[in-house]
Amino acid sequence: MSAELELRWLKTERLSGTAKRFAEFCKDDIKKQSQQSDFDLPVYQDAIKQVVENLDDSIAIGEIFDAD
Repeated sequence: MSAELELRWLKTERLSGTAKRFAEFCKDDIKKQSQQSDFDLPVYQDAIKQVVENLDDSIAIGEIFDAD
């Protein structure tokens, strides 16, 4: 799976501060980690969602992540 396709679900435009910086870091990190044979994208996605939700509880989590 290409890194670009893997990143479609993560939107950073509506985030701010620490949550935005963390999400942007994760976008870069996914590109690197996806080259590893043991990379588990669904687990990584769940972890990102939990952390972003905790960092930026001012907006609904559904507004950040696509339902794709």
